[in-house]
Amino acid sequence: MNLQTLTNTSLSTRFIQRLEQVEGSYWMQYYRGSITYPVYSSIIAGGMACAIPHLDILFMNRVIGLGLSTPINETSLEQVIRFYEKAGSKRFFIQLPPQVITEEIIALMSQFGFSHRNNWTKLFRTVAPLEHGTNGQLSVRQIEERESDNYGQLIFMSFNWEDSRLATWLASTVGKRGYRHYIVSWEGRDIAAGALYVDGDMASMAFAGTLKAFRGHGAQQLLLKRRLQDAYDMGAKFITGETAEHLEEKPVVSYLNMKKSGFQTAYQRQNWLLKF
Repeated sequence: MNLQTLTNTSLSTRFIQRLEQVEGSYWMQYYRGSITYPVYSSIIAGGMACAIPHLDILFMNRVIGLGLSTPINETSLEQVIRFYEKAGSKRFFIQLPPQVITEEIIALMSQFGFSHRNNWTKLFRTVAPLEHGTNGQLSVRQIEERESDNYGQLIFMSFNWEDSRLATWLASTVGKRGYRHYIVSWEGRDIAAGALYVDGDMASMAFAGTLKAFRGHGAQQLLLKRRLQDAYDMGAKFITGETAEHLEEKPVVSYLNMKKSGFQTAYQRQNWLLKF
């Protein structure tokens, strides 16, 4: 595996740490005070480990940022595995940017039973407003807590998940510090939702989704432009997001939308899976 093909070599280690940290910061807020599920989170060797054992969804059972501030070793891997064993997750993955991966780390991960499952793409761009030119039938609004249930339901239905309790869990960050949440309407009907998280000079696009029947009309482009404008107004200098890896045989629409809006690839983050 040629790691040079997986990363933007012009980025500093510190900047990559910030890209990972801002994602971890917004993600960890879903695991604080949840009443929907038993949830678990912990900082392990600088990485942020999160678990919802009731859901066999890797997105909700993963480690972000391991190895960036503290080298990965046997002790840190043992601590991570023990965390998920105690939580009761059936499986989880550790997400590693190429900057922390060496032949020794690959051998160590394999020794502990991990396998490379796939990659996720980390993207970023400088923050600047974009022109709003879009379908006039669409409108976007920032919401308050009174619309949190609507927001959670839109995201839940967009991802085709099965456990309906997820809608409440997804809505739990509405009104929390650093967050802004949005809903897009099509001729008066709410069809899409998304979130923005800002931490100092770094912003992150959090959850976003569009109901299947209304995809392809520009809802996500409108959400993206609104979040760029608000991130700019809030003083952020950079904004980041992540998608599945875009492959010729498996195109990813959210990746194409972000590239169209001036985002560039930072790196392909490798997902290392462990099943119990």
